[in-house]
Amino acid sequence: MAAPLVRRGRVADAVVEVAPTWSGWGDSPPDLEPIVGTEVTDYGWRGITGDGEIIESRSKNGERPSVPESIMVYSENRLIGRREVRGEVVDVSAYLGHFQRSVVLHRENKNHEALLASDAAIAIAPTLRARFNRAMVYLALGCWREGFEEFEYCERHSPFLRPLSKAAIERGIKPWRGENFFGKRLLLLHDHGLGDAVMMLRYVSVLKILGADVKIVVPIELARIAAQFADVVPGIIDADYFVSFLQLLRWLKVHPCDVPTRTYVHVDPLLASEWRDSFSFDRRRVGVAWSVGKFHDGDYPRALALEALLARFDLAGTEVHSVQIQGRKEAETLGVIAHDFVDLADCAALMSVLDEIISVDTAAIHLAGAIGHPNATVVLSAWHSWRWNGNPFYPAVRMMEI
Repeated sequence: MAAPLVRRGRVADAVVEVAPTWSGWGDSPPDLEPIVGTEVTDYGWRGITGDGEIIESRSKNGERPSVPESIMVYSENRLIGRREVRGEVVDVSAYLGHFQRSVVLHRENKNHEALLASDAAIAIAPTLRARFNRAMVYLALGCWREGFEEFEYCERHSPFLRPLSKAAIERGIKPWRGENFFGKRLLLLHDHGLGDAVMMLRYVSVLKILGADVKIVVPIELARIAAQFADVVPGIIDADYFVSFLQLLRWLKVHPCDVPTRTYVHVDPLLASEWRDSFSFDRRRVGVAWSVGKFHDGDYPRALALEALLARFDLAGTEVHSVQIQGRKEAETLGVIAHDFVDLADCAALMSVLDEIISVDTAAIHLAGAIGHPNATVVLSAWHSWRWNGNPFYPAVRMMEI
């Protein structure tokens, strides 16, 4: 969940006029997200920006200044922009109280109460951060329609606008929002995690049935698998529409009870044979993934120390293989065989000839589910992603909570 961002400064610093020697953006600095709500405090004043940042300004010498019409924003004594102050007076303390309460309740899986707290925060100031948190609460409750309405709205704006979507907009391509696109070119963008892209590839066939000429933009490690579904292109190209993988759940009006669950990613039989032939003798073999990629503050706790993961399973006499790229030193220290995978298609081929897959919530378990591995387990924290609530995407994958 998104946390409130608080910046502090002195009022006297905040209202310094642009110096005559200012240069860099023409005659004036760029306009930053405006302040949409303000509150006078004992030490000065504070405000809330439209994206949910809290600006705190302290007065000099104990004076209580009036709220200015605009402020200049500095970073390390460098002027970076101007914020217009156009908000009405709001109770910032109450907003923060409801906001923080919604975060705590969501992490305790008390999502009905978290929703009430989110609603209360938004009633005071409908910031993007508060709306994003409400999206996560809705999704945790299985209310995908409401959740993805909020999620998609947030992703139209900074700081939630994704880089590929931003590049598509700058190229003049329209975001797809459910229009008839028969005969039109649709760019399908990898704007989130690799696991999400793997999870959502199952819907490419639906887009094609609806008449779209689908082109997929994914990282090179996913290109061979994505090419099973549509043409893969190296970046933003001319198209009629674009859409991010996860946003398909909104615009295709997917409900948790109607997710297609058949196996949809095919393993290259030649690659699988090569992996099988590389084994020296017959024994039980298990693949494990224990860490995640780039961590985002406020993300669900997903990673687990490899030693702790191995200790939770009876792996005596088992040959254990890593099905992730990172963590080679940790793996080798604990007797786990690490590999240099060419890409995810190569990893999927290894998975297909292993007897069992054990993974935390990362791309590896999505890949195991997508190829229909018959013996896969995802290890989850008590507070985990909405993707696993009721396990709508990979019902054959066992869930183990730690």
